[in-house]
Amino acid sequence: MRHIQQNNNQGSTLNRKWSVSLTVPMAMPKTLTNYIRKSVSLALSVLVLMALMSGEWAVQTAMAAPLLNFNLVGPQTIGPQMAQTGIPLTGINVHLVNTGTTARQDARLRIFIHQDEAVHRDLQADDIQIDVLEGTSWIPVPLKPIDDGVMGAIGTEGSGHKELHHRGGFAIPAKLNRVWQLRITLRLPGVYTMVTTVSPDNGNTHLTQPLNITLEAL
Repeated sequence: MRHIQQNNNQGSTLNRKWSVSLTVPMAMPKTLTNYIRKSVSLALSVLVLMALMSGEWAVQTAMAAPLLNFNLVGPQTIGPQMAQTGIPLTGINVHLVNTGTTARQDARLRIFIHQDEAVHRDLQADDIQIDVLEGTSWIPVPLKPIDDGVMGAIGTEGSGHKELHHRGGFAIPAKLNRVWQLRITLRLPGVYTMVTTVSPDNGNTHLTQPLNITLEAL
């Protein structure tokens, strides 16, 4: 009975002064100790997540706006877009639509072209020419070698499109419906892949699903 009374008194002390009683040496089963550690760790993780969510560190993907409607087509509806080496290929159109009621970030139409992996050739800026139709004039888009291919970025009309890696670009107001007409000149024979997307920050963020078409120069 004395042993039971001791345990009851200890339990009362734990209830009244839990912060002090935790310092009393007690032998705990290993499984119970691990359980407490996991519970404390989980509680801390939840508190940290709540703190982040309440501030500016909230997870952006949960608040991400839907992707814009985006389409890329060429003159041929089936198979690769066939071209003659050194002769401009027209009829490549990029279509962007903002069906939403709010404007989106200013962005650029970013274009990346690389050759078939079987070729193992590093393209240079002079190997390809991309022109965009502005009014009645074809405007060359400056290109830069990157990752075995070349890259260009189309911004505001009339800007010259020289700011390949800059943020911003053309405005995307609500209900935007825009088409870019492109002309591609491939100066080396072979099979190429052309990838397009709309991004406000050099490709780190995509406002559209990236699309690609195959080009073949004979």
